[in-house]
Amino acid sequence: MQVRGFLIVALAGFALSLVQVSALEAISVDQAMLSKHVDHHVPPVYPPIAKAAHIQGTVVFDITVGATGKIESMKVASGPAMLQQAAIDCLKQWTYHPFEKDGIPVAVNGPVSIIFMLSDYHPGSNDEQIADRYFPLADQCRKAVSARVDGAGAEAVCEQAAETAEKFGVEVRFIEKRSAFVYAATACANNRNLTSALAWADKAVGVIKLGHDDNSGSNAAYSTVGTIEGMLGDLTGSDRDLNIAEDFGRKGIAWAEKEAPGLRTEYAHSFVRDLQFHSKVLQALGKPGEAQKKLDEAAKYN
Repeated sequence: MQVRGFLIVALAGFALSLVQVSALEAISVDQAMLSKHVDHHVPPVYPPIAKAAHIQGTVVFDITVGATGKIESMKVASGPAMLQQAAIDCLKQWTYHPFEKDGIPVAVNGPVSIIFMLSDYHPGSNDEQIADRYFPLADQCRKAVSARVDGAGAEAVCEQAAETAEKFGVEVRFIEKRSAFVYAATACANNRNLTSALAWADKAVGVIKLGHDDNSGSNAAYSTVGTIEGMLGDLTGSDRDLNIAEDFGRKGIAWAEKEAPGLRTEYAHSFVRDLQFHSKVLQALGKPGEAQKKLDEAAKYN
């Protein structure tokens, strides 16, 4: 058993060294080379306000694609401000076939352009018809949840938005679906309809498992399902899913500190909420020591 344990440690160390070599040997490539390696491409959602203002143009990013083919970082280099968030939401869903150097997967840096042209917008297409219904409902849902006044009204409009998001194609609009499901779960939970809340939260996690979201979105999905499980008394499930949420939360904060400092406070606030609720779950599970560790970690972000 000791020999087997030593081999596992040695292999893990070797794998880690390969990852470190890959990171150190990150290479620069041009846009054409990046395009050839795209495995999963999602078109951007044209923001309704930009369409109404007749804004079009190109949002250019500087991105880093990790050795696994997933985008590890992105920075907007140029482009109309009104189109940038839609471009970010689009690019988050792209994946690449891994690059290699001397047979070893490596990270690469390069530019990517997301183009918005009004001529590409086809109001009659099925996807655009769904989008035209979805985005106004999603906006109403977010406002209703934030107001926390009419619980039944918020639940109704958020479920309508989520049901509309479900009509998008299987291979598109992952972020819109996850967001809609999280908001529907939140609205139902606020209205004490926990059975429906858990069903929507599970759908959000199902989208995350497809692998087309960032750390913040993944944190939101697992945090929501873990919180609702705790409210329903499923403490073991809550503990499990909140641990997953917190792993994504830590990665999200680390990314924000490096790439988007303006988002750090928002990410940290959500992370602290997860830790505080998780502490209560652990107390209920009879694990006071682990519960205190969660509170101690939360205190570092307050």
